[in-house]
Amino acid sequence: MIVVTISELKNHLSHYLRKVRQGEAVLVRNRDRVIARIEPAGGPASAETDDARWLADLEARGVIRRGTGRLPPDWLDRAPEVDADVVAALLQEREEGR
Repeated sequence: MIVVTISELKNHLSHYLRKVRQGEAVLVRNRDRVIARIEPAGGPASAETDDARWLADLEARGVIRRGTGRLPPDWLDRAPEVDADVVAALLQEREEGR
C-alpha cells in the first residue's frame, strides 16, 4: 500500500492512478493523518487492466510483438538516412488537395 501526501498526489496524479489501475491501493494523508484511500474499482478481480487485455489480444492476433528488453543507448543515433524532402512532399500534397 502506497502512502502519499495531498501535494504529492496532486503533482503526480497520473503516476498514482496508474498504480491503482495495476491493483495497488493509495492512502492519502493530510499532515500525519490518513484522510482517504484510493483503490481499484470493482475490487481485486479488476487488477488486470483494459490496456493489458488489449495488448494481449493484439499480440495473440499477431498484430504486435512485445519487446524483450531495453533499447540500446545509441538507438536514436542509428536513425536511417532519408534523402526525401518531407516539406516539399507535404506542400505538393496540399497543392493537389489530398
